[in-house]
Amino acid sequence: MRLALILGALCLLACPVPALAQAGAPAAAGPAIAFPQVTGIPTPLQSISGRFSSLNPLNPHPCSYKRVSGRVVSPHLILVKEMNCGRSGHDNALVNVRFSNPADTAQMVTGRQVVITANFKRAEEDREPTIVAEFLIAENARVESAGPIDSAAPAFTSYMICQPPELDTLAGQLGSELCVQSTIVASLPAAASALESAARAPSNAGPEDLVPGDPSAISCRRDPKVSDQHLAAIACARGSYWAWYKALHDPQFSMPAPP
Repeated sequence: MRLALILGALCLLACPVPALAQAGAPAAAGPAIAFPQVTGIPTPLQSISGRFSSLNPLNPHPCSYKRVSGRVVSPHLILVKEMNCGRSGHDNALVNVRFSNPADTAQMVTGRQVVITANFKRAEEDREPTIVAEFLIAENARVESAGPIDSAAPAFTSYMICQPPELDTLAGQLGSELCVQSTIVASLPAAASALESAARAPSNAGPEDLVPGDPSAISCRRDPKVSDQHLAAIACARGSYWAWYKALHDPQFSMPAPP
């Protein structure tokens, strides 16, 4: 769905439209206009828990940190054990990493321990009556040091991905954007059938509702402006993730999301 919108916008910009002057005379050719090219889709920022995303979270404020150590979750995310920036100290917080040199993403191997230097800031958005989505962002970041890479490490946590391009076709069929647990997106060849069945029959369960069943089974919920405040999406995850999200409503709970 998202790719179709982008292609439509590009066509409007690039496809020539004949213009006629008054009295039917051809319009004089003017100077060529150069439109900026679409270079890529922005990477949404993840909240400290990974449950929420935003392209441009509100109310940014600087943090005093200049350096943090964390474990790589994705090419643009690290999990930091403890970080005191914001309303209170955060345990197991996801930090969004924006590199000054994109080549540094090559060092971001899942599970690897890295030290990042950057200009750190936080931002926040209201999502639910009891939850504020907080974001930690490392701007102009660089990898100062990185631990060894023994082998490809399995995912050790997960986060919600909204509008993944791999699911544009399914989203178009449903007429709704999708927000899906990252480890499901990463294993689409095996999970596609179960995901599609669940997405076609989303429940109206709220975040405090725990639906009994297999912790590994995929289920979907209607998710108006929760995962992303600009999307009336459907959110899909495994049962263990929904159980974690219910526990997340306890302010004292800070465990990272299950993979």
